Amino acid sequence: KQWYQRRVAITAGIIEAVSQLLRTPHVVLTQSEGWSKAGHEYEGSQENKDQRFHMDYGNNTWLHPTPWHEPENVAMIVYLADTEETEGGTAVCPREGDDDELYQPPYINMPGQAGHWEFYNDRAHAEAYFERVDPEVAAFRRKLYEREIIPTYKPGDVLFYRYDIWHRGTPVKVGQRRSVINLAFTKRECFWHLTWNRAWTQGNYYGDNERTLIGLSPRQRAVIGIPEPGHPYWNATKIRNFAARYPGIDVTPYMEMLKEQ
Repeated sequence: KQWYQRRVAITAGIIEAVSQLLRTPHVVLTQSEGWSKAGHEYEGSQENKDQRFHMDYGNNTWLHPTPWHEPENVAMIVYLADTEETEGGTAVCPREGDDDELYQPPYINMPGQAGHWEFYNDRAHAEAYFERVDPEVAAFRRKLYEREIIPTYKPGDVLFYRYDIWHRGTPVKVGQRRSVINLAFTKRECFWHLTWNRAWTQGNYYGDNERTLIGLSPRQRAVIGIPEPGHPYWNATKIRNFAARYPGIDVTPYMEMLKEQ
């Protein structure tokens, strides 16, 4: 199951889409995690049953998002369920151009931001809080809900978004379960977008990781942290040692690029 999720994360099509969106072939995977959300009746201030509108940069980096036309990351949700049956589709508030009033930085009109807003995950608690403490922010946030759209997702559908997109989780039908794979990529040089998951290498020694790695292309390996052919890291000794660690791996691309340098 875990390696199925990981293989989805590094399929050639997804890597190519991310590279096009970020306008660089040099991208790295920073999140790959399966999530399953069950429908239930319970409600609480920190429940994710019916989320408040938010942006994801808040718990993925210490920094504020860069200007809109200088993207550094791509996030996505790969749906494994039919939300016509389960409900619980991710709601988004689309950006309507550079002058959109809902997308003017700084992006701080959300729980847990601005250094003093209290954090509530639940929509009702979050919006009631802002109605009490800052009517201006509450009015801003009402516009997010007025504009929201909730697409219908089928298994295999992918929602591409960014850490600076307003979005939220919606309730799953009671008795149903909605499963997804959450992914995120960043430009290789943007180390300030932190890795969400435990390192994949923590699963080494047992064979699955190693066999999978051998079957990946150099570009797929680069996405998970292995320097690509031609990178200054490589020399003949390092390539031989790499081959010794993973018997059967094709190191030809690494050696050929070394010869061309």
